[in-house]
Amino acid sequence: MKYDPTIHHRRSIRLPEYDYSSVGAYFVTICSLNRACLLEDPVIPGIILDVWQALPGWFPTIELDDFVLMPNHVHFIVWLQSNVRATPVVAQYNVGATLTVAQAAGASPAPTDWIVPRPGKVNLHPTLGEVVGTFKSVVFTVYQDWLEAHQVNRRAKIWQKNYYEHVIRHDTELNAIRQYIRDNPRRWAEDRDNLDNRKRLPPPSSAEDYLEDIEQLSAARFNARGSHDAPSSRT
Repeated sequence: MKYDPTIHHRRSIRLPEYDYSSVGAYFVTICSLNRACLLEDPVIPGIILDVWQALPGWFPTIELDDFVLMPNHVHFIVWLQSNVRATPVVAQYNVGATLTVAQAAGASPAPTDWIVPRPGKVNLHPTLGEVVGTFKSVVFTVYQDWLEAHQVNRRAKIWQKNYYEHVIRHDTELNAIRQYIRDNPRRWAEDRDNLDNRKRLPPPSSAEDYLEDIEQLSAARFNARGSHDAPSSRT
């Protein structure tokens, strides 16, 4: 959705002791365990997307923004807000890179017989960590339940510990990050998280590494079109 100053109030400076329950937009990246391409499993992508769309059931004040599912990571933007929206927002997401290729190659339809649990309670004032933790936990639980019903000898290994986050400070940065998320599938061959690139590109160690890539892409677009509407430098 487009920026609405009457709804989206963001801090302009990220403080060392930032309150991660603060109203605002956050850029989040979650990687698979050891960055293995576990998310190419025919079951996991559907579970991840269903849980992503179900998150406002646990947290009615959040708003889902752009989302992309890649072979070994997900990127998304989520808003923490102070009030429940009267009109639900339709989440924007896409399935990227080799997942799309595999689906187009005539692979068998993926199963859909899992159940995303209903929230036992809702949290109207979550921290970012609570939102991300619930997302990771519910995906893991749903997948584990599916394996117990269908492939009892397999273990549910999905997520790496922790996640990368960045507080989005202004509209220019928001738009640049949205574009980066949308472009991620077609840039998979150059992606830092692609293990084929590990000899020449170290994997990201923080959200700042992703932001450097975003700035470089934004600068390249700026130079290519001769526009003066380039994202501001990080401070």
